[in-house]
Amino acid sequence: MTAQLAWRIRMAPIVLMLVVAWLGGGCVGVSPLSQAPKFSASIQRATIQVGERSRSYLYYVPQSLPSNAPMVFVLHGSTQTPQQMQVSTGYEFERLADQHGFVVVYPAGYRKHWNDCRKAATYAARRRNIDDKAFVSALVEHFRSTRGVDTKRVFAMGYSNGGHLAYRLALEMPERIAAIAAVAANLPADENCDCRKSDRPVPVLILNGTRDPINPFNGGNVRLFGFANRGPVISARASAEYFARLNGHYSEPRVTLRGDRLPVEITSWQDPGRPEVVIATIQGGGHVVPQPRYSAPPFLGRTTHAVNGPEEIWEFFARQRPLPLPDR
Repeated sequence: MTAQLAWRIRMAPIVLMLVVAWLGGGCVGVSPLSQAPKFSASIQRATIQVGERSRSYLYYVPQSLPSNAPMVFVLHGSTQTPQQMQVSTGYEFERLADQHGFVVVYPAGYRKHWNDCRKAATYAARRRNIDDKAFVSALVEHFRSTRGVDTKRVFAMGYSNGGHLAYRLALEMPERIAAIAAVAANLPADENCDCRKSDRPVPVLILNGTRDPINPFNGGNVRLFGFANRGPVISARASAEYFARLNGHYSEPRVTLRGDRLPVEITSWQDPGRPEVVIATIQGGGHVVPQPRYSAPPFLGRTTHAVNGPEEIWEFFARQRPLPLPDR
């Protein structure tokens, strides 16, 4: 037995304990939000039939929802639940929904995972080829018919495994998703990608930390603290550049800096008439959703408060408008 293998065996119970504690609501001195703040309406739980499966989800509809309102999917990370995703985003999407008038939907992954593009993933959602695209499409149709949402303004934000599902939606069904935001996730490398790329442009926002212990900012294998190899991904910058090329951007991106403790570098491709691409690089940031109301456990890395991730995501989504296809 090698020394590295022996170390991994010794560390496995510790890693499992930390992850279970985090998923249970808190660990290592972190005090997460135990209750939702007060909003204009209640958070609802429901199910929907997708093929032979009953899929569950949470949703939030503001009391004063305008007609033809936008809709935002919030996709949880690996082993999370929709409720835990609400906590890890600080219930910011509900606050923003009240403020700006949109529907928020938190779908639940199959056995707490999503069927994303990564060939190397071994969780049940991948093994059983769960049709999460059909789940998303069914929810869009449901909220169109029951709440009158604008199907041209349906957006998807995802964290970690949920970020990888957001990439899948962007690559395979951009006709249904007006823009995506991926947090703590890079595109899978070609040899690890099992998605059919439509090659259609789509606005994309990426928020990644440079000290992420799970998703390697500069590319490489995604691992859960040395375990559960989910195959190689390209770098965060290369992920943004892929979509910039796809969307027809040829000029140099604009770069701005924000904050000082964990500075955030905003790189944006915004050529007129082209779908926007932005990457927010959080210097020293970890495998977290950056926002002011909740700090993730330290073993996931540092959380910056210099940028409110959900607010940045909504502002990105809100300024997107249908654009003609760029010249190829």
